Amino acid sequence: MIVRPNVNEMVREYVKTYILTNGLAAGDPLPSEAQGAQELGVARGSVRKAVKSLQSLGVIEVRLGYGLFVSPYNFEPLVETVRYGMRFDATTLLELAQVRSFLEYAAIEQAVGRIGPQDIERLEELMQTWQEKSTDHEADAEIDEEFHRVLYGSLNNQTLLKFLEMFWIAFDSLGDDPYIHGPKPPGEDYLDHRAILDAVKAGDHQMTQQLLMKHFVHLQERIQRSLGTTAVQAGS
Repeated sequence: MIVRPNVNEMVREYVKTYILTNGLAAGDPLPSEAQGAQELGVARGSVRKAVKSLQSLGVIEVRLGYGLFVSPYNFEPLVETVRYGMRFDATTLLELAQVRSFLEYAAIEQAVGRIGPQDIERLEELMQTWQEKSTDHEADAEIDEEFHRVLYGSLNNQTLLKFLEMFWIAFDSLGDDPYIHGPKPPGEDYLDHRAILDAVKAGDHQMTQQLLMKHFVHLQERIQRSLGTTAVQAGS
């Protein structure tokens, strides 16, 4: 029996291969739906379905009145999957926090070795602002995120930064969860990051790793408390 290839998959592979073969970059134009249909010998409706699929995956973007273009590389489809996963299974956030701790533990040694004076100065500015806004939990989250972004910026690894950003997007999606965003030991996050920065300034990557893990233990404990509360509410 001859198995005919799935038309949707064939069109998607055609578009991705076209992008790679021609060395296209984000924002570059792509052949129209009509051109693709003619090239592949398929119905234009089949191409349109494949285009919608590639658009949802973040491979291409459709500009009405202008045509098809290569999308910038982004993690938005993965972020959407994580958001759904958190609604489907609340333990997804805890697992994501664990993945984040693995990534940062592995990356921090090189970051400590490469970080420069300007980054250290920026981290000190963040800590000063954090201290001044110690009662503002929203500022807590924003400064925390920027701290880690600056800390790993010297690695010039955009994929790592995108993974970390994905965590923050997922974390923020919990809104006003009282166990995660609410009261916690006074200055816990500030003190964790103050100690981390002091270890970074001393060039001690082993101590920095230990302090990072301590910080992640605090974070995971808050998430676990939230999950426990969710389980109780679900069972009541």
